[in-house]
Amino acid sequence: MRLVARLTVASAIVLCAAPALAAGGGGADGSKLLSPNPGTIIWTVITFLLMVFILGRYAWKPLTAALDEREQSIQGAIADAKNDRAEAEKLLAEQRTLLEETRRERAEALAAGQRDAETLKAEILEEARQQREQLLQKAEAQVAAGMSQARTELRGLAAGLAVQAAEKLLTKNLDDPTQRKLVEDYLADLERSGGAGSLPS
Repeated sequence: MRLVARLTVASAIVLCAAPALAAGGGGADGSKLLSPNPGTIIWTVITFLLMVFILGRYAWKPLTAALDEREQSIQGAIADAKNDRAEAEKLLAEQRTLLEETRRERAEALAAGQRDAETLKAEILEEARQQREQLLQKAEAQVAAGMSQARTELRGLAAGLAVQAAEKLLTKNLDDPTQRKLVEDYLADLERSGGAGSLPS
């Protein structure tokens, strides 16, 4: 391409100088270059046609090919840009879809976690209620056993005190089993008649 450009420039210089050489140099003032001269006109026409031929043969085709190649490269770049844009839009749509799916999965996971937490909370409350009921039943059983034992001890203590009081009051010697039997019968009679309100039932 550089060689063609150099040849074109050299040809143009030679062809432009040809009419002046054909005129014979002219006078000192160069007036023959300004006056109409058939030889100059012929050489100018020949120079122009030769210039057109050389440019058409060696310059215009490479220039046209270069311009066509440049146009094709620009068209290719535009097509590549369109393809890249379409690919980018496709990737963007995929990313948006993936983002929406991720958001939906996260919302579902949060909802499932909340449901599991509510279920676990209900199970823990139910277990705590059952444990409380068991503890209350156990405490009531212990209290009932304690009360029964206290009644038995209190009944024995009351029988002993009654025997001692009866010995002092009656001044009659009775054997201990007989005295205890009398007091227990008395206390039983009081409980049946409701007179032993001070004793725990």
